Amino acid sequence: MKRGERYACLFTLGLLLGCSSTRRYYSHAELPKLEDNALLPVAPGPWPQVPAVISDAASIPDDLVLPSLTALMNLPGASEACDPNTGRPRPDAAEYCVAVYRTPEDWRVSWPVRNVADAADSCWPPYGGVDDTDFGRDLPVFGFAHNHPCATDVSSKDLSVWPAMKSGEAAWMMVAYGATPGGKLARDSRGEPILAWGWLATGHRSAPRFYKWNRAGEVFTWDGVKQQWRFTATCRPGSPSAFNPRGVPPDCSPESFP
Repeated sequence: MKRGERYACLFTLGLLLGCSSTRRYYSHAELPKLEDNALLPVAPGPWPQVPAVISDAASIPDDLVLPSLTALMNLPGASEACDPNTGRPRPDAAEYCVAVYRTPEDWRVSWPVRNVADAADSCWPPYGGVDDTDFGRDLPVFGFAHNHPCATDVSSKDLSVWPAMKSGEAAWMMVAYGATPGGKLARDSRGEPILAWGWLATGHRSAPRFYKWNRAGEVFTWDGVKQQWRFTATCRPGSPSAFNPRGVPPDCSPESFP
């Protein structure tokens, strides 16, 4: 190889390494799709930003979830991205989705997924599961975490986002328990299905608010002082309104939340 060609190769390699080292998320458009279905993107994992957690506990460890929510808020446009004049997200605002999953050795979180269009309003969860660097696909997913760039609370739409599971050879459906993309429920050492959760990172970097909720609509808020999840309310998605195409707040009891 000639000197000029060698320098060109080294330069190209340097660019590739630089791009890989600065990558912070994937777009929905560039992800592979399970069964070639655009509704079933497969996210790569694990996200290097959040270390894996070794735990035998049946429930998802907070030592994984809390760093994940904090890392989400530090992504470009994920927080502090609200227009003070309109109360709406700025053009640079973005929502990101990650999947929380388990391997035979530990608990991990996928790379964040960001939509190209309408990035400020939603992200598309990796319903197709995760392709893990070490363990491949068909790993159980236990829920999805995302952020709100305009510091808003849990929405009606949030309450309906869940891991997908195949019903036999037929359609995909949302489930209340951790499941693999192949349709197998994840179970604990007693053979019981493991509850799935949704998580939200919102507020401001200096004063974040973290929420989690299950399929039953039980919403919990992270109490940073007591270092535990505090039950806040039971919520259901609000009824659609023709006067509010962006959706209505959830119906919660007590009504003071969120």
